[in-house]
Amino acid sequence: HAWLASAGLVLFLLIYLGSVAWLGHKAWQLFTGMDRMNAIVNGLAGSAVLILAAFMLQGVFFLRKASYEGMQEIKQADDPALFQTLHALADELKAPRPYRVFLSPEVTAAVMYDLSLLNLLLPSRKNLVLGLGLVNGLDRGEIRAVLAHEFGHFAQRTMALGRWVYVLSQVVGGVVYRRGLLDKAVDSVSHLDVR
Repeated sequence: HAWLASAGLVLFLLIYLGSVAWLGHKAWQLFTGMDRMNAIVNGLAGSAVLILAAFMLQGVFFLRKASYEGMQEIKQADDPALFQTLHALADELKAPRPYRVFLSPEVTAAVMYDLSLLNLLLPSRKNLVLGLGLVNGLDRGEIRAVLAHEFGHFAQRTMALGRWVYVLSQVVGGVVYRRGLLDKAVDSVSHLDVR
């Protein structure tokens, strides 16, 4: 039923963007169709509709940056042997090479990346996180197995549907939960008492 899910996602995106466009058009009509009798009412209604359209649109233009707090990026010049091993394993598995590599003090290995709506069309650049606590506790074969698992995440190009579901769920979550400049402006205006 992957085609059904894909169709549903495309339909959702079209309805969402169509709603934003319709709200923008209605705001334009309210602003340009003002006469002296209805100027205040049309101006207030147009402003309200425009704010709603902007609120919906801000969810589309989101960028979720991965947090690398407490981690140290390591470059190929810092440890050529590590990068030679990583690149050889990625090539052997026919997986993309990591864009960047970070060291973490934790017992972990992970793939991290930034996320935006552009990722519906283009896969994001994936970064590898290696936990020193994990690396120090494993032998070479075990480390290789962990890295092979992580490179499996890198190679999941065929799972575009899962990526689409994830990106669109982040858009919807951003509209509902994220608080941006528009939310702060509305919040500050709501505390005004003009009496």
